[in-house]
Amino acid sequence: MIAALNSRLSHHGIDPPKRWVYLSLVAASPCMALAALWNQGDLTVVSSSITLSATAYLYLRLETIQNRFRPAWAEDYERKRAALMAQLSSEGLSVFDRRKLLSQLDDLNDRYHLVTSSQVTYRWVKRQAYAMLVIARLLRLNIR
Repeated sequence: MIAALNSRLSHHGIDPPKRWVYLSLVAASPCMALAALWNQGDLTVVSSSITLSATAYLYLRLETIQNRFRPAWAEDYERKRAALMAQLSSEGLSVFDRRKLLSQLDDLNDRYHLVTSSQVTYRWVKRQAYAMLVIARLLRLNIR
C-alpha cells in the first residue's frame, strides 16, 4: 500500500505491488496498529475501537486519496504496456519469448490494478472498512 501511494517509485524501477500484496497490506495494517498498541501496553477496548474506526474511515476515503496519483500511474502503465506490445509485435519472436512477454503483460496488469481495474480493489477495501466499523461499534457497546 505504501509503495502504491508513492507515484515516484515506478520512475526508479520499482513497480507498485500486485493486487494480492496490496490487499494483504490493507488487511494487515489495522492488525499491525493493534499489535503496536498491545506491545506498548496501551491496547484497551477504547484504543481498539478508535484504531479500527480511524483505519476504516481512511479506507473509505482511500480511492479519493489515491485519485491524485492515478494519472501518473496511468501514464507509467501505458508507457510500459506500449513497450511490451511493441516487443510482442516484432517478427521472429520465439514461442518462449512470446509466453514470457505475455506473462510480463499479465504481471503489469496485476501490478497496475489501481489503473486497470480499481473498482475491484476498492470494493474489497470498502468491505474491510465496513467490517472494521462494525467491530469498532461492537467494541464501543462493551464500554458502557
